[in-house]
Amino acid sequence: MKAYQRFKRCIGQGNLWLYVVSILNKRGPLHGYAIIQELRKFGFYISTVYGYVLLKRMVMDGVLKEVEVGGRKLYTVSEAAQENFKKAMEDLKNLVQQLT
Repeated sequence: MKAYQRFKRCIGQGNLWLYVVSILNKRGPLHGYAIIQELRKFGFYISTVYGYVLLKRMVMDGVLKEVEVGGRKLYTVSEAAQENFKKAMEDLKNLVQQLT
């Protein structure tokens, strides 16, 4: 059913920032490849190149911050993204309650 496919695309690929923030909240700061690997565990079959493009875009959008530790670039969640993540989770909970 196309409606369900659109739904899956919207809550999945359309909102990868939610997954990235969740990963970093659970695991702490990570380097880019580790984030990409974690996204793949969620079932997102993204290329490594697209993964790094996604992370750079998230930095430019203020979702992530880059920090360099021991010559390696690590990603952390910005304060604004933390607040928006909490709001999004609350919105999802409310939506599920309203629909069920």
